[in-house]
Amino acid sequence: MKQVTYRGPEQITVDEWISPELPASYVAVKVAYVGVCGTDLHLYAGHMDSRVTTPHVPGHEMSGVVARTGSGVSEWKIGEKVTVRPLLPCKNCRTCNEGNSHVCPKLKFIGVDIAGAMQPEWIVPAELLHRIPEQITLRQGALIEPLAVAIHDVRMADLDPTDVITIVGAGPIGLLIGIVCVSRGHKTFITDIDQTRLDVAKSHGMFPVAPDQVEAAAREATNGLGTDVVFEVSGSAGGATLISSIVKPRGKIIVVGIHAELRQFNLQQIFHKEVTMQGARVYKSIDFDDAISFLSTCTKELEPLITKVFPVEDALEAYLSLTRGGSIKNLIAISEPAI
Repeated sequence: MKQVTYRGPEQITVDEWISPELPASYVAVKVAYVGVCGTDLHLYAGHMDSRVTTPHVPGHEMSGVVARTGSGVSEWKIGEKVTVRPLLPCKNCRTCNEGNSHVCPKLKFIGVDIAGAMQPEWIVPAELLHRIPEQITLRQGALIEPLAVAIHDVRMADLDPTDVITIVGAGPIGLLIGIVCVSRGHKTFITDIDQTRLDVAKSHGMFPVAPDQVEAAAREATNGLGTDVVFEVSGSAGGATLISSIVKPRGKIIVVGIHAELRQFNLQQIFHKEVTMQGARVYKSIDFDDAISFLSTCTKELEPLITKVFPVEDALEAYLSLTRGGSIKNLIAISEPAI
């Protein structure tokens, strides 16, 4: 059986897997599919080497079935379909005690700080598992984690029913944010440099706009004001520059994208328009539950977001094809029955 291993910047190998011990309160999940996401690409590029000990198993967007349970686990049965909420907070600090363990200063993100899901069996604490219902396939189940991110982002925006939205960045998270917003009746603009992604956005009811036209489109739709809420999901210098010009006076900017470098943006516009900027990081347990409920009602609609499934032997190509553009979500099939 094979695992995917990160060995340093732009170094991904496929290696023999060695089965680890199973602690009493843990579950061994037989991994079916793992999605390759923006975080994985940052890790692949070496941007997270300060947090990673090589060799390292990446991956956190996944689906699988319970293969084994530790001696202290009684709530999970062999064969149940599951996904994993890959966060390990300290549980003791003020942030955790206030119910915000997802931003715990000592948070460990499984797949980055700790070995991730790109291996035949993933040993994880039983408390991090979420059941995948019958109507969601294992292939579709790999979308639950990024959908939970999107649902958390929208929750943080605290949208009013009439809010007009602009999303900067049409990667998987940006598209999922848009799908959630459209499902709630919001007029939603989205901009990106990748036409394939904009075409997908249009098919889901969003209004795709080129980056050099999005400010004009936002103003035209809002009597010159700008949109109520702007989600920055691109993680790019251009996105950081653009957001303050799109948002209306006293509007909101939700920062979602990972920015590996310091960015310049227009603080004068933030001040002049009294704009609120809000970070939105990962998710809470309720966001996972809501993501599963949402996906249960629209599996056919979200399935096209999966561009291609790669066998584990071709894991490197699953990464590289995303860097070339034209793809939305690539999955790696870890277990042979999942291909």
